[in-house]
Amino acid sequence: MTNIDLEAMLNSLYDIVHVTDAEGKTIYCTETYEQFIGVSRNEMLGRNIEDFYNLGYFKPTITMRVIRERKKVHTIQTTFQNRKLFVVGTPIFDKAGNFLGVVNISTDITHQEKLQSELNEVKHLSSIYFEEMDKYSNENKEDASFIYRSSSMEHIVEMAKRLAQVDSTVILLGESGVGKGVLAKYIHKNSARKDKHFVQINCGAIPDTLLESELFGYEKGAFTGAGKEGKMGLFEKANGGTLFLDEIGELPLRLQVKLLTTLQEKTITRLGGSTPKKIDIKLITATNKNLKRMVENGEFREDLYYRIHVIPMEIPPLRERPEEIPLLTRYFLDYYSRKYNLNKQLSDKCYHILEKYEWPGNVRELENLIERLVVTSKGDIITSEQIPSSITNMVASGKNGIKVFDLLPITEAVEEVERQLLQRAFDLYKTTTKMAEALGISQPSVSRKLKKYNIQ
Repeated sequence: MTNIDLEAMLNSLYDIVHVTDAEGKTIYCTETYEQFIGVSRNEMLGRNIEDFYNLGYFKPTITMRVIRERKKVHTIQTTFQNRKLFVVGTPIFDKAGNFLGVVNISTDITHQEKLQSELNEVKHLSSIYFEEMDKYSNENKEDASFIYRSSSMEHIVEMAKRLAQVDSTVILLGESGVGKGVLAKYIHKNSARKDKHFVQINCGAIPDTLLESELFGYEKGAFTGAGKEGKMGLFEKANGGTLFLDEIGELPLRLQVKLLTTLQEKTITRLGGSTPKKIDIKLITATNKNLKRMVENGEFREDLYYRIHVIPMEIPPLRERPEEIPLLTRYFLDYYSRKYNLNKQLSDKCYHILEKYEWPGNVRELENLIERLVVTSKGDIITSEQIPSSITNMVASGKNGIKVFDLLPITEAVEEVERQLLQRAFDLYKTTTKMAEALGISQPSVSRKLKKYNIQ
């Protein structure tokens, strides 16, 4: 048989054939390799199998064990995309008894019932993932998507549990999409007010002319077009429960005065009305803006700032808790697969790309991407080619450094970038001389700028 005939025959097999030399370098693998392992044949050829084991593409490794022991070995191997393979590794010797390499034959046994218990035990999702799913999953996706593993989020959750037991005003800080709304609901559902209404309003999504009537309600005939029976506002609807004002920084100044009065006196007066009504609410606000700077610029009332800034909780962006990216990815993948009655899996290369991307849109961006991939991808395996080029190109170039999340004057943006660069250099280097070298400016300039931004 010619080499071409032999390769055609091997590629026709359902099993995976993988051959390495005596050092573990790949010299042949069948075309089905990518389907089961997630690594393309071209990527594997010429590379040492140990490299891919160290990257987490599969576990345990069998090739290196055969090389060490010089005897046939078999094991059950788990791939990064949660495939279960029965692998037999066989050493190859020449006529003189010299060791030449290893041939691995792998059979997919993922769906065999007799191995279900082993699959559940060693499935790549890991025990921590299952614990979090059991803890937070229920019929409401928004509750279930509150998944975490990082120490920073553990601290946030512990703090949220304590704050749920008191009526102190809480402000949630963090970039858009980090999960401020989910955390607000978590606080409410762990509080004594959980049986009452949780009312949420986005202060930036409603026109200024309508926002006041939405918040405070109105009496009949209060203005042209007002309903004959009047309308209850969101403050009244939340009475006894929790009111969540998202994007509080978008609240117009004239309504900031009215909100402050409401919080101080714990009463509201409907538009067109004259009789104050007592209210009892737990107030949670959220913003992705720098309210203190807005106060300095006259865009936000200082007295209201201190009224709502009683207990601040800052949720870190997703790029600062990368260990949660696989957990959230798998959760959203499972959720949207069930929602659309599909059975989708991501190749391990996809996971590596998603973990390296910095997610300027945070959890919301990740969720939207996974839903898009589930709905638009062909076949059950989602490959890296289906990930938008805007993500893959950014990961490949390594240019993940600076992101713009909101519009602001260019002078302020330049100052903010400069401040962050100085803070980063300050954290990395012990002297202003080394900082100056890293930033490409003079040492006196570094000293002057550190003083300007009060970096100590």
